Parts: sequence; structure tokens; C-alpha cells
Amino acid sequence: MRRLPPLTALRAFEAVGRLGNAREAAEELNVTPAAVSHQIRALEDHLGVELFARTARVLQLTRQGAEFLSSVTAAFDLLHAGADRLSHECGRERLVVNSLPSFASNFLVPRLSQFHADHPQIEIEVNTAGKFGEPLDLRHIGADVAIRGGLHEGAWPGLSAERLVPEVMFPVCAPSLMRGPNAIRTPEDLARQTLITVSRTPEGWPEWLQAASDAGWSLQEVDARHGPRFDTVQLALTAAVEGMGVAIGRRPLVDDYLESGLLVAPFSIEVTSRIAYWLVYPPAAARMDRLQAFRAWLRAELRLPAAPLPA
Repeated sequence: MRRLPPLTALRAFEAVGRLGNAREAAEELNVTPAAVSHQIRALEDHLGVELFARTARVLQLTRQGAEFLSSVTAAFDLLHAGADRLSHECGRERLVVNSLPSFASNFLVPRLSQFHADHPQIEIEVNTAGKFGEPLDLRHIGADVAIRGGLHEGAWPGLSAERLVPEVMFPVCAPSLMRGPNAIRTPEDLARQTLITVSRTPEGWPEWLQAASDAGWSLQEVDARHGPRFDTVQLALTAAVEGMGVAIGRRPLVDDYLESGLLVAPFSIEVTSRIAYWLVYPPAAARMDRLQAFRAWLRAELRLPAAPLPA
């Protein structure tokens, strides 16, 4: 009987070896750094060899660790290929989509039931793993295709990138803020309101306030530097739904909130972001039927015309 190392420990080892530290591996695996370190120790005890030379700040692979990492990576790639081939032979196809968290929560997932109804043979897996803003390695995050934000297609060297839509930004609030003595009627009324900010998104209030000023409104007393701050668009929109204040809505992420009446847009002034959403995938993946089906569905949901695959 084969005495194989625990799979959980192997996953932790592969992630640390690839990323270089336990903290980033823990974020990718959705566990604590302490749990990752424990798995590495357990694997070393199982094998009877040190896989990492530990310093104050980093884990450096030993010679034996580097050799073992190569074997583990090859084994995981072989398992992935075998599982994918088996699913295809059984008439099932799996498409793994790696997405920006806010896009996944506010746009993609609420619409996936229709994709499933149209393509029951395709099993969609959505994950939000990875370090956004860093080089995209689809193989190591286990994804076939990614949805990213960027300025131009050259942001992902070696990958095909299709521009989808830019974000369109404008203030949104709960309907209750449109009533009563302090009701919002003009942009100048924002001086009496709490403005909600997304801390990780550089664009938003400054650009919109400048556009409103250019349209002739006097906004010297409106200060967006203070107020509640959230690190994701989804949290900011949830706070706005609860009546905490006024947030910057971003189409297409805010569309469902507006259609349901949970949020309203008090003004007609809109600002288009310089950053757009992009569909990113390996050039060879363009031949996959499941990716072509997802691409066509996503473009339709974003109200984009059908388009041929890029050369």
C-alpha cells in the first residue's frame, strides 16, 4: 500500500513554494497563515526532510524542496488534465472563471442561472482567488478565463484580452434619502449628506464632483474626504441600501440595485471610468466550446454586440 503525503499538506506546500510566503498562500487557500505553516511542518515530518530554509521574513526552498516542488506541480497538472478529460468524456464540461470579487458578486453570479439553463452541459466554477493588480497566472489559480479591470490589452502579456465595458459612475442612495426636509434634490444637497467611499478604488467621488462643478453646480461645501470607507464596491452599495449615506454607483455593478428599487440615482450626471472590464484567457483556450459559449453569453448580458474572436 502506498503511503502518500496528505493532499492538504501538498496543496499548502505547492502554494508556498510558488508564492514565496505563507501569508499569500493562506489568502489563496482561504485559510490562516498558521494553518499553512502547520501543514508544511506536517509534510516535512512525513517526508523526513526540510523543504524550506526559514529566515525572519521568507521561506526559501531547499534543494530537496525545489526538486519536490517540481514533482508536485507536475502531479497537480496531470490530475487537472485527467479530471478535465474525464468530465469531457462523460458529456460534462467545466469552465473555471476567475473574477474580480465585486464583479462576481454584483453582476456575474446573479445572472448565472440563465447561463446554466442555456448550457446545462457546462459546469461553471467561479472563484476570486489571486492577487489582483499583479501578473495573472491562470494555471496557478486553476482558471480557464479571468475577468479583470485594466487600461489596455497589453496589461496581460502572453494572454488574449477582450475589452468589455468601462464602469460608468454616478451617486446612488436609498429611496428614503430622497424624502423629508433634508431630501436630496440637487448636487449641492450632498453637503448635508454622508458620502460613502470605496478605499481600494481610486476613481469615484473626485471625478464625479468635478463633472458636476463643470456642469455649473456650486460644490465647495461638499467634502468626500470624510465618511464611511469600505474596501469593496459591494460593501459600499450595501451600506447605501441601508441608508448610511450616498455612494458612487458603478454600472454595470449597480444595475440590479437600481432595477429592484433598492437604490436610486438622484442626478443625471455620469462619469465614464478610464478603467474597463476585460475578458482574459490563453490564446489556445479560444478554441474551447465552453469558453466561446461563456464569452457569447457574457457579451449579451453586458448588452454588447456579438463579435468574432480576436485574431
